[in-house]
Amino acid sequence: MECLIPDILFTLLGHKSEILQCIVDNDSNFTDDEYIILNTEDKRLLKCFLHLAEEYQKLNTVIVSFNRLQSIYKESESNRQGLYFEAFVDGMLIALKTYRDCVNDIEKNLSNNKENKCLLTETLRKVEQHKPLIVAVNNILDQIELSQLHGGQILNLIYEAVCMEFLDNKVQLSLIFNQCLQVLISQLNTFFAHGVIFDPHNEFFIESKYSKSSKEFKQFSLLPSLMPSFVPLSTASKITRIGDVIKSLQHSNNQSSLINYKDISIQLYGHKKDELFSDLLNLVNVPLFTKNEFVKVIDKFYNVVDKFMLKASFNNDSFSYHMKLVRDFYLLGNGEFYKHFLNKMCSLSLKSEHSLRAVKVAFINTAQDIKMHKSVNQVFGFSSLEDEEVDETTWTKIKVTFETKWPLQFIFTSSVQKNYSKLFAFLSRIKRVQTNLHNVWIEKKSKSYEINAHNVQLKTKLSFLIDTLYSYLQLDVIEDEYFLLLEKLTNANDFQTIKHIHDIFQTNIMRDSFLYMEEVYLGFNRILDMCENYCRYMTDITAALNPQYKQCFEELNLLFTKKPNKLVTLINIIREIHVTPKPNQFIVRLNYNNWFLQAISSDS
Repeated sequence: MECLIPDILFTLLGHKSEILQCIVDNDSNFTDDEYIILNTEDKRLLKCFLHLAEEYQKLNTVIVSFNRLQSIYKESESNRQGLYFEAFVDGMLIALKTYRDCVNDIEKNLSNNKENKCLLTETLRKVEQHKPLIVAVNNILDQIELSQLHGGQILNLIYEAVCMEFLDNKVQLSLIFNQCLQVLISQLNTFFAHGVIFDPHNEFFIESKYSKSSKEFKQFSLLPSLMPSFVPLSTASKITRIGDVIKSLQHSNNQSSLINYKDISIQLYGHKKDELFSDLLNLVNVPLFTKNEFVKVIDKFYNVVDKFMLKASFNNDSFSYHMKLVRDFYLLGNGEFYKHFLNKMCSLSLKSEHSLRAVKVAFINTAQDIKMHKSVNQVFGFSSLEDEEVDETTWTKIKVTFETKWPLQFIFTSSVQKNYSKLFAFLSRIKRVQTNLHNVWIEKKSKSYEINAHNVQLKTKLSFLIDTLYSYLQLDVIEDEYFLLLEKLTNANDFQTIKHIHDIFQTNIMRDSFLYMEEVYLGFNRILDMCENYCRYMTDITAALNPQYKQCFEELNLLFTKKPNKLVTLINIIREIHVTPKPNQFIVRLNYNNWFLQAISSDS
């Protein structure tokens, strides 16, 4: 057995020995004299050594071959297997150093000890202490190859393996994990500093997406399949938000492709920059990495960015100014402006399609007439909700957009402005019908026409219905919610709270304005259609001869006389809504002292 000791140690270091393998396999090529020296106990020890050597050889083969390929393809990124797998191989080399050192120490001590059998038993005991680690690393390697894992999936696999192992193996596996974690930390370091993803092999759990509009900044989205389990979804969302903020800040500063990244990071993180990036890089040096440590560091970055955005939002009352624009223009709060604007739009309001250029011109001229600041003209734009490229659209499909200052584009997003456009279309249509109904009455009274009593009653009921609906929306819904928003803003201490308060404000307005109740919303729009046709019927002689308008006039009569009529059905639907008490306030206004429903009943 003494003569086999060099072969055993050579094999334990990851090399193959044909002699030892033949002995274990009882190869007949060995003579009886050579074989008789091994008794049963020696053969058992030899098999144990070979089994451990085979486990290590798998890992050593990967390490050696990978380093050889790396030197061959060092100039070609396309031939590399990925940053995380490279880190995994480097980690294996570091973690298994204790095993290699153990074998080398045994080799040094063997020359001074002649009791080989006792020494071999002790040697086996020493090297087999490393067997659980070698087996665990082999299992990880097998799963990577079998499932073809890459990037964050490799990192996640090693993290879960570390969490399940006992303390001794946990420390060594953590060395492999830290090597892979270093890749992630480097990617996050670049991402937080520059808003750029360094990911040549598509391994990062965040990807960049470009908006179709060149004016939009680059946004980032998550790839859940590459997210490690120690990165909660909420934390991952915060990481993407920081990237979005950096890109939007670069865009707002009108910087070219040669961006001064250093200035951006200083502007964003201020005096806390060095501390933040130091905490991030130190995650690699944590003895036993935990999920809480990672989340804590990301939260620090996020809180600093959030405070910076909060300060920018209230700088020069920026948010208050934008909310005033919303209140005055989207929600028709500026009565003087819309009185003039709707007068200019009066001829267009009865058409099915509107020229967006005509709408824009009417908007600009109105602003000039009432001597508003020129900046308001430049803020707002008009397009179609369905297709931004078309030149004409119906009033219900008109989209009103307005430019925002940084960082308010995170509050007044494209979807938020789309919702405000729906509110604008509904409110302005009601206001337009209300104005036209009053103008019909003024026109008829100012001329010596004989006014039909039945038409007068119909017009009175229509005006009361539309006036009540508009008063409810402006006073009970918009005004109440707007003052509630201003009150909540006084207690806001972070940017996300401001965004949340605003989102609730918009949601509540849309809900209480019946936009979420399709049957009610469509019912009111049908009534508005009939009112517009009524105004045309009453003012245009040619329209009075058109059977279509005459039929509409008859439908309006049925709206207030037929039992059960559509209006009563609409009121009953609103009355049954229990989500919020606001819609019931509309019924209270409409049916004050039961006058309205009694008037309908008497007509029936």
